[in-house]
Amino acid sequence: MKKIINEEYGIKILEMTKLGQYESFRLHQSQFLIVPVTHIEEDELYELYHLSQFMVEKREPYIASIVLTKNNNLFFEKDQAKYVIIKCSTYTEGRFHQIGRDLARFHQKGRTYPYQVTKIQRIGQWKFLWEKRIDQLESFWHGRVFSQPLNRFEKMFAESFPYYLGIAENAIQYLVDTELDEDPQPIDSGTICHHRFHSATWNSSMCIKLPTEWVFDHGSRDIAEYLRHLFFEEKQGINKNGFSFLDDYNRTTPLSVFSWRLIYSRLLFPVHYFECIENYYLSAEENKTVFEERLNKILEESSQYESFLKSYSRMLSINTRRIELPAVEWLS
Repeated sequence: MKKIINEEYGIKILEMTKLGQYESFRLHQSQFLIVPVTHIEEDELYELYHLSQFMVEKREPYIASIVLTKNNNLFFEKDQAKYVIIKCSTYTEGRFHQIGRDLARFHQKGRTYPYQVTKIQRIGQWKFLWEKRIDQLESFWHGRVFSQPLNRFEKMFAESFPYYLGIAENAIQYLVDTELDEDPQPIDSGTICHHRFHSATWNSSMCIKLPTEWVFDHGSRDIAEYLRHLFFEEKQGINKNGFSFLDDYNRTTPLSVFSWRLIYSRLLFPVHYFECIENYYLSAEENKTVFEERLNKILEESSQYESFLKSYSRMLSINTRRIELPAVEWLS
């Protein structure tokens, strides 16, 4: 790795250390990360590179930027895998006391990006992506049921899938109704979001905002995924902490009715369940027990998650009493 980096970038690395999940090194008082990007297409990387450059120019704190090779390439290859070198911001110790406010400001800047985004664009595509995901998992489920599942995970999957399929279809219907009923406002234009935003994404001890984790989407994506993660992280404090997160965001950037309803449709869609099933079948044998335990936990907490979905409209009604969310019949 050191030899290839020296050839590609002209950087002589003396020592490599582990920083979180990434290999890293220091050079001239700066910290660099070596981030695998085999799963990201080259065109997507170019868009992420330009987005990160834009956010640096906007003086967004803690933005990491992709370093170009000597030949102005974005990545290098080793053992048929692709990597980028990311230069961290000079100041990496974060101070995130109000994550809702900080996220709202991040989204505000992202909305002012003046160029066309196509490859990492997700705004307006949820329905198509969700339906595709449901269809794939449903046909896979049929196959597992007919092949007589034997192990514990497959029995849980076989028995629980119809319930989560029903919820997912509800989420799509809720999304469609929202798009029919509500007019998007300026706040509803696309911005820089994360694949999955949660409390550790902007880690306060070593804050690095990685462009390789970004997509271009509606800001409700990050809000919903943060609340979902908060539920699984701290069920007892979800109403209090979820409310303060929403309140901080909404006071910084007031959300439209369209936004509130999009957040709810995304919370309804059981992406946590889908990802757990997919990750189990994609993981190596020695890692499968992790996803087996995770699925067991998701199923045990399904009624609590229903209660959380009910409580979302209560969080919102304290926030903005004038907004009434349409109820989901089976939940109410």
